[in-house]
Amino acid sequence: MTGRLARRASVAMRRDGFTLIECLVAMTVLAIALCAAAPSIEAVRRRVSVDITARALLAAMQSARAEALARHRRVTLAPVDGSRLSSGWLTFVDENLNDRFDAGELLLARYVPLPEGVSVEADWALSFTPGIAFAENGFMRKQKRAWILGTARVMGHGRRICIVINAYGRARVPRRCDA
Repeated sequence: MTGRLARRASVAMRRDGFTLIECLVAMTVLAIALCAAAPSIEAVRRRVSVDITARALLAAMQSARAEALARHRRVTLAPVDGSRLSSGWLTFVDENLNDRFDAGELLLARYVPLPEGVSVEADWALSFTPGIAFAENGFMRKQKRAWILGTARVMGHGRRICIVINAYGRARVPRRCDA
């Protein structure tokens, strides 16, 4: 009887766990499944990068307007490189009203350059610069007496999101981006 019990015990011990071959087969199947899913994961990541950029720009605009109202000072959102919002943007208290960040002005926030393949185009009525400024009353202004409004388009990877700002400085994302 002792021999039978010993054989049963050794058979039971061999059945616990996985063999090396079973582990290798499982890992191979998993690797093939991940390789098949990788292109679709990359496409989702690209689309999401456009959404994240649009939300960051909208939040920056709303924050700049809120800071202008809270500080009773003109607050500007301008490109880091001075020409394209795709290079990232700065929000700052614009003491000399020139729409450029100068030494001595208070920097409120700095946003990083956009992901590869994502761009921002801004079209502000009566203005030919990509930056925007909010007056101390929260209205969107370019010069001391000019009210402006406009649209910023965040584009890339087959997706486009518009951010519309009215003359009162309120930004919103419409359901459709026709512009």
